[in-house]
Amino acid sequence: MMPNNISLSFNQPSYVPRNTLSMADVNTSAFTVSLQATNTFTAISTTNGFNAQFNEIFTRLSSLRATYQQQVNNALSNDPNFTSQSMRNKGVSLAWQYEKAELEMGGSGTRHWTDAEKQDILKTGKVEGAEGHHINNVHAHPKDQANPDNVNFARDRQEHKDMHGGDFRNDTEGKMYDRDQRLKDVNHKRVFKNEIAGVGIAAAIGLGMGFTIGFVVTLAQAGVSTESAKLAAIAGAKAGIEGAGLGVVNHLISRSIGEIATGALQGVLGNIGITVTENVSKMCKMGVVGGLAIVVFSVYQFTKLKIMGYNTKECIIRVGKQAAFSITLLVVSIVAQGFWGGAAGIIVSMSVGFVVLIYKTSMSIHDKNIAKRIHIYTIEKNFPHFLQEVSYDY
Repeated sequence: MMPNNISLSFNQPSYVPRNTLSMADVNTSAFTVSLQATNTFTAISTTNGFNAQFNEIFTRLSSLRATYQQQVNNALSNDPNFTSQSMRNKGVSLAWQYEKAELEMGGSGTRHWTDAEKQDILKTGKVEGAEGHHINNVHAHPKDQANPDNVNFARDRQEHKDMHGGDFRNDTEGKMYDRDQRLKDVNHKRVFKNEIAGVGIAAAIGLGMGFTIGFVVTLAQAGVSTESAKLAAIAGAKAGIEGAGLGVVNHLISRSIGEIATGALQGVLGNIGITVTENVSKMCKMGVVGGLAIVVFSVYQFTKLKIMGYNTKECIIRVGKQAAFSITLLVVSIVAQGFWGGAAGIIVSMSVGFVVLIYKTSMSIHDKNIAKRIHIYTIEKNFPHFLQEVSYDY
């Protein structure tokens, strides 16, 4: 029988893997900077494009409106009963221009136009066979004869006649449109949708990247098994939610401060003789927005590490490494953008980021396997030889 007092305790030298990968060492911003910067740049550019289109259209139509109204006012000052078919036609023509502008900006128009009718308006400026109807008849309201707000559209002659109660000699009255306000509302609506989409995409980028990195890092720590996969999914979900929140915060900050800073940077480039092309503009915005993203994520990571119990020096070192890596990726993406344009910046930075993540994960798994083998080897080397010769009698 084996004596009960035989001790199996022995000293086991330990091996600490140098490349252990943990979420404390991974900042998702390093992998999302170029994507977030491009998303914010796209949101800014799209909104600016919408507003530029609106301002051009609104200025042109308002100028025509003012000119026509001045002509009517001048004529009425000489003859209070002045009416003119020419001025009526100008009002109808201007109403069609407003209708076309509204459709161009994504609106539906003042009538329930069919898709074919919308195409006619966009291509030719009106619907074939349709007629303009003055909501308040011109003889009773001469001041509104060239007013586009006083014009409704009838699809054909019969519908126009019906609007007069079956007789064109009948007076008509009704509520006029506010076509200027309709254009403003349509533009505000599309700008709002674009900004919400930008926030949503920022959240999706953070969610997707956070989940992926959290899942991979947890698997690298725990090894591949059914249980570790569940833990990895939970960790990924937490990291994804965290990434989504940070992505939105970064987007909102970059969306406001970034546009101002980018404008200033482009102004400096213009002053020193550098032509600010669309691609150069995109590079500037990627740099500014990306820089702001790195600052936001670094502050968050520093705070998170402090809460986890790391000392200030360790926090600075860890955050500094991640910030340096993020800056490197950002510079690479900006350079790629400058050389090739298009989506080159995103493709290059994302590729480099994933290569680095795969490398770190591989090294972590490799070191973990070495540590496990050393642990087993140490036990085998320290296992008492005489125990191997002990026989048990039952």
